[in-house]
Amino acid sequence: MYRFLLFILPVLITTSVFADYPTSFSNAKSKAEKAVYFDKHTTFYCGCDYVFDDIEDKDSDGNTHETMVYPENCGYKPRNPITKKGKENSRVSRIEWEHIVPAHVIGGHLDEWKNKRNYPQCEKSNGKFISGRDCAYKLNPAFKKGHDDMNNLTPAVGELNGDRSNFSFAVIQGEERAYGQCDFEVDFDKDVAEPPDSVKGNIARTYFHMIKTHGAQILADELTMYLFWDKLDPVDEWECLRNKRIEQSQGLGNSFVEEESASVIAFPPEIERAPPVAEMFNV
Repeated sequence: MYRFLLFILPVLITTSVFADYPTSFSNAKSKAEKAVYFDKHTTFYCGCDYVFDDIEDKDSDGNTHETMVYPENCGYKPRNPITKKGKENSRVSRIEWEHIVPAHVIGGHLDEWKNKRNYPQCEKSNGKFISGRDCAYKLNPAFKKGHDDMNNLTPAVGELNGDRSNFSFAVIQGEERAYGQCDFEVDFDKDVAEPPDSVKGNIARTYFHMIKTHGAQILADELTMYLFWDKLDPVDEWECLRNKRIEQSQGLGNSFVEEESASVIAFPPEIERAPPVAEMFNV
């Protein structure tokens, strides 16, 4: 028997080439900073204020070309204020561009990622190979496009970006706070993280977009959770504005922000992962 999950989703018409699509991950971050977040200087998970360029060198470190986070404005407290080497944790005071959907969810199933040694183009001059992720990015245009999609990038406190790593999102019972007032939890034993309720819908709609547009693969139970999160946290004004800016900047927005709902998804309960994108969205 097949288990059915319903989306009611209009068909999204896209073109294969976008003139202004990011040319690299660095370019995607630069475009996001200048075209999307130029007047929205708060982090995604914790709502911490930041500046893109510390032109006044307020932290007196001599670097005026960096992001600087103001954790006191959001009650953020670092989990690890000091690194293992005894130095101040610099990731606490800067933003990093977080992939909401981790790169391995987008491309970890690709042969270039899993079998990098089969690709001479991924061998370095010293005989060693670059990472599977870098190999896929170098050789697989579809993965590169998904990796650099601005819909999947958001500013986060560097420490949170590092702690979340490539963990899946989930509901964590008990919700022990490790970051002060920031409602973000990480279970390092189970390799999962739970974001604040206020952004769960944003995350869900980003996952829907990455599945439909870039073939990201997730567990069936995760998909069920994201369907719930989508209803828990509806689209708000900033999410709509962000989506319009991204579409204007790179030629590709998120249809799940503008058009809530979708078509029929059907897959057998015995499989571990969600089906291919074409099957999921009946396209």
